[in-house]
Amino acid sequence: MTRPVTLLVRAAGPGPELEGALKALLGELEWRAAGDEVLLLDTSGTKVLADWAAERFPPPATFERAACELRTLALPAGLASGAALRAGAAEATHALVFLMAPGLRVGPQFLEPLCAALEDPRVFAAVPCLRGAAADRPRWESGELAMVPEDPGSRELDFLPLEAALLRRDELCARGFDPLFESGAWPARDLGWRARREGRAIVRVAASSAELFAPEPSTSALAEAHARLCFTWKHLDEEELWHEHLSALLARTLRAAESGEREALLALALALEDLPALARSRPAGASKLRFRALVEGRGERHERDA
Repeated sequence: MTRPVTLLVRAAGPGPELEGALKALLGELEWRAAGDEVLLLDTSGTKVLADWAAERFPPPATFERAACELRTLALPAGLASGAALRAGAAEATHALVFLMAPGLRVGPQFLEPLCAALEDPRVFAAVPCLRGAAADRPRWESGELAMVPEDPGSRELDFLPLEAALLRRDELCARGFDPLFESGAWPARDLGWRARREGRAIVRVAASSAELFAPEPSTSALAEAHARLCFTWKHLDEEELWHEHLSALLARTLRAAESGEREALLALALALEDLPALARSRPAGASKLRFRALVEGRGERHERDA
């Protein structure tokens, strides 16, 4: 049975990328005729996006044959992605929620294979084959978390992409986005990592496709370094790795102090300020998969052998 979906689209205002994405999306949802809804998360702080959507996609086109609904949720200006998606998930009507970047062009019949993938209770999120966006996977290098390109043929992903992913609304609301990670890719990375600790999977579905025409602005080097430290400190759960990390962090801090790398030192200072919040947000109890297994990509083999 076809299941209706709420599609959450974050946007700071109208533009050609958003218009192109909505044209492709609404055409696809009209063909699907499942009663889906598109919820525009307007972080402009004005009514400009709602007025623009009403003009470009008026009810006669949007509601034709009651195939889908388009509405706008006004949010405070400049609200970070994690907070915007929390608000959108709370407002969503349907049990399945698709996270969507404003520059994403969906392919034909992209949604049904993702819905089918979520029939497996082990699957936490289903992701289309995404062109135009580089995916990363983690690697533990000399005591620190590094990023390397994801294998384009990998069926299971290490990180949840914020640009395009289908999840269950109740799980999204229950787990939520940690306020420690409010910008860039890290809110979704943290959310997906917590699910993977419990043996859940983020799967890339070959039968579903989409293309990102306008990647979202990348975060600053300072914000990226700060988030990576917070992520590492939150999820490290093995004493040996902690010793490796602290030794590497000390060496890197001394080098930064000697060479005057202000941003590296500032990122460390900001992460240290977040220690109380990090302590509160660390996952409680024993996890099914430890940090080393997740980083080294042994999670899939572990599940197969279980």
